[in-house]
Amino acid sequence: MKMIKTTLLSLTLLLLTACGSKTPFKEQTVVPNSALVYIYSSESIESGDGSSDPEYSIRINNKPYLQRIKEGEYIVLNLKPQAMNISATLQQISEKVLNMDLKDGQTYYLKIGSTDDGEVNFEQVDRNIGLKELKITGLAGSSEESPENIITEFINPKETQNLEVKQRVAPVVVPVASTQKVITPPVQNFSKTDEIMKAYEMKEKGIVSEEEFKALKINILNK
Repeated sequence: MKMIKTTLLSLTLLLLTACGSKTPFKEQTVVPNSALVYIYSSESIESGDGSSDPEYSIRINNKPYLQRIKEGEYIVLNLKPQAMNISATLQQISEKVLNMDLKDGQTYYLKIGSTDDGEVNFEQVDRNIGLKELKITGLAGSSEESPENIITEFINPKETQNLEVKQRVAPVVVPVASTQKVITPPVQNFSKTDEIMKAYEMKEKGIVSEEEFKALKINILNK
């Protein structure tokens, strides 16, 4: 009885160790201005017989994606909504290419498998099949942080969300009142008498002659 308990405990620890490094599948929403693509390989019934698990490498428009996929694993990509080719290669030998026309706001499910003769099988499946099979897979790699890739077809969800917030919240421009005061010289209203007196003072100071003073006086009186 003790041996049975020890064996069960060892099997439990083995299963926990094997599955502990995989992040369970989590469905994501499509970020604006992008297409969401799941690529996965479901667990085969024959796996676990001691043979090496199939390993698939992915290329986006002939550019390698650094994270490889094994059976029971998946990756999720936010790609630009445009025409592009996505390929899966089995053990760097057999390759299958899918020519995709990705649409904005759409989600795609791409399944990878292998045939008995060692050929890769790569196909697009509908949502019901894709979600059902994805639920029993784990994220490829040991964490959700994928290695840096040099694929320009990727879209960063954080940058897209920040851009959406900036577009949604328009900047508010608050007019600043000028602190400078405009000084307007006071309007002086001179009477005809005042003007004649000024002209007289100019005559007395020799600025204008007697004849000029008389002419100024006539002009002032005729206003």
